[in-house]
Amino acid sequence: MAWTPESIHLLLARLRSNAGDFTDVEVRGASKGCPDLKETLSAFGNMPGGGNIVLGLDAANGFTATGIEDPGALEALVASQAHTAVVPEVQVAFERVVLDGETVVIAKVAGVAPEARPCRTVQGNLAYLRQSDGQYRMSEQEVQQLLAAGARPRHDTRPVDETSMADLDSQLRDHFIAVARSTSRRLSEVSDEEVLRFKRVIEPQGDRLTLAGLYALGRYPQQFEPHLSITAVAEPATRGEVRNLDRVEFDGPLPELLDRAVEWVQRNTRTEVRFGSNGHGQDETEMPMVAVRELIANALVHRDLGPHTTGKNVQIRLTGDQLVVSSPGGLWGLSQDQLGWPGAKSSVNEFLYEICKMTRTASSHRVVEGEGGGLREVRLALRDAGLRRPGFNDNGVRFTASIPRGTPLTAADRQWLGELPAAAGLSEIQKQLLVSMHHGRSWNSELVQDEFGFFDAAEAVSSLQGLVHAGLAVATGKGASFAITPALVPAAVEVAASPVDSSPTTGLYAGSQVGHDISASQAAPALRSPEPMKTSKNAAAILRELGSVPVEVADISAKTGLTANQIRYALSPLLTSGIVVREGGQGHKVTTYSRAGS
Repeated sequence: MAWTPESIHLLLARLRSNAGDFTDVEVRGASKGCPDLKETLSAFGNMPGGGNIVLGLDAANGFTATGIEDPGALEALVASQAHTAVVPEVQVAFERVVLDGETVVIAKVAGVAPEARPCRTVQGNLAYLRQSDGQYRMSEQEVQQLLAAGARPRHDTRPVDETSMADLDSQLRDHFIAVARSTSRRLSEVSDEEVLRFKRVIEPQGDRLTLAGLYALGRYPQQFEPHLSITAVAEPATRGEVRNLDRVEFDGPLPELLDRAVEWVQRNTRTEVRFGSNGHGQDETEMPMVAVRELIANALVHRDLGPHTTGKNVQIRLTGDQLVVSSPGGLWGLSQDQLGWPGAKSSVNEFLYEICKMTRTASSHRVVEGEGGGLREVRLALRDAGLRRPGFNDNGVRFTASIPRGTPLTAADRQWLGELPAAAGLSEIQKQLLVSMHHGRSWNSELVQDEFGFFDAAEAVSSLQGLVHAGLAVATGKGASFAITPALVPAAVEVAASPVDSSPTTGLYAGSQVGHDISASQAAPALRSPEPMKTSKNAAAILRELGSVPVEVADISAKTGLTANQIRYALSPLLTSGIVVREGGQGHKVTTYSRAGS
């Protein structure tokens, strides 16, 4: 999509909430000239979807815009590195956005063709990949995995030594044979062994099980292939001495892995009672379990089963704000942008997929429906629950999917909504949009569609127009953007120097984990950040030292004992929200800070 000030502001909120880059976004300062980008270009070149390099932001100072003195010259230098610093060269397209009066350059790096990977640096002949918020050198095993990804995989039909039909789970085997016969006239006329052979549960010539047959129907697949397992970890909501609340390893055949993993997610997430407009309460989970099941099933069925993934299993991680499911291998036969959309269907492991279509779990669920619409159902379930769209990331050797844990509306937000009679009939998504507007954000249909995963742009427009018809929002400019109606804009409120709420709450407005600037008891002050974010734990201490007399960072450090980096990080959201005023800035010899309105 084309970058706009609104989409950049949305990205900034996500970056500040995450306190770092993302797998497909790297922020680099460029105030001192063009940085060395060879490792980043290699990493993005090796990713099927490429990535974005955002130049002109200061990551160490809350991702503030520092600007670029000569954007044209910088773009030429980046393009030169893309052509000469990596092999094969990568394609880069540039966009410019003015942010807070400063020009920011976004370099969109395209992934190289699968048959041309890996993309290596000319200096050192090294290949890199992105992981979380940085790049790392690829291992030889990962290089081989990239090389193998260019060909149609057939690893699921590999016979597994020392196995036989005796290693099949009898209940899974018998049910599979019965279903296979019921769906095919040909198979209804052959023996049990021939059904298993035709469906590649056992090898065409011989008695060994195939990897697909062992994985889906085996009594204990890990006896022969230990990596056919799941590692699940639940992280604590806040960092402390306890690293993980719940860490487990799941083994057994694929249907059992799926059932146990979904049960584990349910056990480690909350169920809340929510009251509808009819006054009746109903239990609602943080995440639609149908979406959870589909994501885990996809990870298990579509994982890379090649020899280069030995030792790599499916991993599930519950963080404070989302569920993350990752599996070895990347996409095959479709792009990341096609995931979850109608018609997007491709099986990495064709025979395993066909076996799983005819296999049920102990909870009587099919492992896969076989229509290729699993990720579409994920998007629909999340949308119906009022949650933002799922996140997908394919770095070529590992695929990761994530969904948020619950909506970001706080008790204070819902109380405010409850005081608006016109808000009673709003959908969950409309409520989130309205609260976001209440906190200073504006929205357009493109951002709404991107954030909540609407399949049709008309649905996004309808959600915004519904707020207008209810008298809660107005169209601004030429009607492309929508903001809260002026009658609902809160009056200015003096911000008290009480402790800042640093609890790990989820935020809507960035589409990721964010928090509030002040405690909920202070009831939504006017001077809020347009992109609410998680406030630093040091913000309260800094606010106590600020008054009407401007002070420098060194003064704050002497009084609080905090480092300059800690102070600047904590000041960033306070500056954005207008709670703190800065005099000076980049290029000035002296920069001071004071409380607004003091």
